[in-house]
Amino acid sequence: MIRLFVALTLPDSLRLRLSGMCGGVPGARWVNPENLHLTLRFIGEVDTGAAEDIDAALGGISAPAFDLSFSGTGYFGKAAMARILWAGVESNPALDCCRARSNPPSCAPAFRPNSADSRRTSRLRG
Repeated sequence: MIRLFVALTLPDSLRLRLSGMCGGVPGARWVNPENLHLTLRFIGEVDTGAAEDIDAALGGISAPAFDLSFSGTGYFGKAAMARILWAGVESNPALDCCRARSNPPSCAPAFRPNSADSRRTSRLRG
């Protein structure tokens, strides 16, 4: 099984801004700046055949460049158990179009585009 998501590579200027925000969270293991990306859709665990089909379906998608604006931060899960920290982006028509075009049938619809910046190695203490 392969864990899949659909993502866009961020321009260097945005990766630099995001990496500048990283810090000050005890136990966080920050993502290397070259690996920062914008996740459009989380697909989940799929077998190799399905992964190849999804890759073929998404491989032909192209879109013109568009502007992104960051909008908030958060985490997945309960605060004390948060394992992923993220930065959100403002919705805009070009991003919405790109996300809609990246919708293989197996994708869950309730997902907000984000950039996951950290994986927790320990619980938050407060």
